[in-house]
Amino acid sequence: MDEIWSQFSGLSDWELTDLTDHNILWSLDDYVKAGYVNFKTGTKELYRLSILLENYAVKHNEPLLATFETEKRYKYVEDRYVEILKKVPKAWIIGNFNNAVLAPQPPKATEVVSCDGTNISDMWIVVTRGPEGPFGLVAEDIGDRMYRGFFSISPIVIGKAIQTINEALRISIDMSKKE
Repeated sequence: MDEIWSQFSGLSDWELTDLTDHNILWSLDDYVKAGYVNFKTGTKELYRLSILLENYAVKHNEPLLATFETEKRYKYVEDRYVEILKKVPKAWIIGNFNNAVLAPQPPKATEVVSCDGTNISDMWIVVTRGPEGPFGLVAEDIGDRMYRGFFSISPIVIGKAIQTINEALRISIDMSKKE
């Protein structure tokens, strides 16, 4: 998180948005209208935002990038992800996997990458592509099932997160082109 925030003066200082306010359930449109949102929140809220982004990718036939801190976290959503991966044109599944070969085997348009031993292993990232470019959530595990991070529609900010992943894992995620 700090590496990304250090590239954009002031973003880490933006006011935190309470995603746990039970009177308000943000839609993806609400996040997009906000443009940029800093948060410190639990897994329930991030899980909900992740589903909104995944549903967008499926509905609009856009690529999807998702990270998982552990194999167990992937296994929790595996059935849903098997269906998602059949419906998106390209996907990158990155996780702190002991074995990067997931069962059942994902479609050919899916790359599965282990981030074991890197600074990506404690990140919760879900990114897809919108009309302006990549957008989504980037958060890091700060312990006790809490995360700090942000949602952004800025292709420049999300692009920096993707560049950081590419450099750390020596891979090439490119969400700028249609597959």
